[in-house]
This record gives sequence, structure tokens and C-alpha cells, in this order.
Amino acid sequence: MIMPKNNKNIIKIGIFVSLGLILILAVPVLALLVFMKTSNGSNLKNLKTKNGRAIFYNLGCVKCHNIRALNIKGGHVGPDLSGAYSNVEKVYRKSLNDFLKNPAGTMYFILMFNHLSKENRKIIIAELKKAQTIENKNKK
Repeated sequence: MIMPKNNKNIIKIGIFVSLGLILILAVPVLALLVFMKTSNGSNLKNLKTKNGRAIFYNLGCVKCHNIRALNIKGGHVGPDLSGAYSNVEKVYRKSLNDFLKNPAGTMYFILMFNHLSKENRKIIIAELKKAQTIENKNKK
């Protein structure tokens, strides 16, 4: 175990660790606050539409994300979702459907109280699959 040589080093380490913990805890809280402030009040379970684009806008997804491949312009806090159809499984080791049912990371805090309906998940997955196809063609 590494022991600091003096009290100044202990204080520096304490400050560094404290700042790290604050950042780790702040990101999900800030994401939730952004969602609550920018959501248009739609109830995720009761949103009735077959239009994936409308779901992204109505649920507030575009406040943090864009989907370049579908020309959906949104925020840049979260990642571009053009490649999410395949990237989610690589990053979170679960299917996109499972991720939307039981999200991880920052999205857990966004969707923890507002679970997507099965129908909305299917529509979102279809849109993200379409975006992935376009993204793959654009890379060639």
C-alpha cells in the first residue's frame, strides 16, 4: 500500500477522490434533470404512434441524442444513435430490446420511472435498425 509522505498529499488525494465521486454521481443526476426539464410530458407507456421519428421527439430522446443517418438533429450530450442497433450489444452485452427494457448507465436514470411499452420498443428498434443500415452504407 502506498502511504503519502505528508498531510498535504493526503489532502490532495482526498480532494481528487471526492471530485471523482462527485463527477460519477453528477452525470446520471444531470441526465435525469435534463430529461425532466425537456420532456414534453408524454407518458412513455401511453404514447400511441407508429412513427419512430415522432417517438424520438415526443419522448425527448433528441434533447440528448441525434440520429445522423436518419437526419434527426438533436442534442450532443449523448452519443449519435446511428450505430446504436449494433453498438448497444457490444457495449452493454445485451440486445437493444433488453437494453430498452432494462437500461444501464445514464439511460437507467432516464427510463427508470418511465418504461417503454413493448410496441414503442419495437418501433424504436426498427428505426435504429434502419439508421444502422444507412450508416453502414455511408461507411462504404
